Amino acid sequence: MNFSENISNRLTKLITNELNYNQDNKEIITYAIETALLFGLGSIFLIVLGYFFNVLMPTVIAAVFGGLLRRVSGGAHFNTPLKCLGFGSIVYISLGILSKKIVDYDLTNQYVLISCLLGSLLLVVILAPVDCEAKPIHSSSLKIKLKIASMVFVIISFLLISFIDNKLVNVSVVLGVVYQSLTLLPIFNREGGEFRL
Repeated sequence: MNFSENISNRLTKLITNELNYNQDNKEIITYAIETALLFGLGSIFLIVLGYFFNVLMPTVIAAVFGGLLRRVSGGAHFNTPLKCLGFGSIVYISLGILSKKIVDYDLTNQYVLISCLLGSLLLVVILAPVDCEAKPIHSSSLKIKLKIASMVFVIISFLLISFIDNKLVNVSVVLGVVYQSLTLLPIFNREGGEFRL
């Protein structure tokens, strides 16, 4: 049992001790607590590191756009939530730093950003949604809905960078979406062979 599971199990016992919940309801509460705990820890970690490296805004923007796309597209998973949290934090801080450097050195080009999003859209059209062994997607109608939601999200990102006149915001949005769309590649997932996470 890992750190987050241990805490969420203890909190579930504390919350449901006097409530007459069955095991299924207790598992749902445990999962919700663990998810909220990991989200809170991850957010705090990103904010602290973003502030420390002076890249708070681009880090948060990349994480929000990457995270929102991930909700509907799925993607690569580690075998524990803490590994996923640690790796995600490092990646999004790196994306924040990269975004700032790209803008600082005036390396932004709207056509390149649009091309990157078109590449992401292509990956989403072909590969999304990507499920995992722990949460397989069995419903074909749900798969279609998630694919459409993923495509719409990338298109909305495209529209945002077309109308927002802030290079740092635009680069951060694109890097967050591109990173998340790359996690859809089979090499990072359960059918991805020996190099999967």
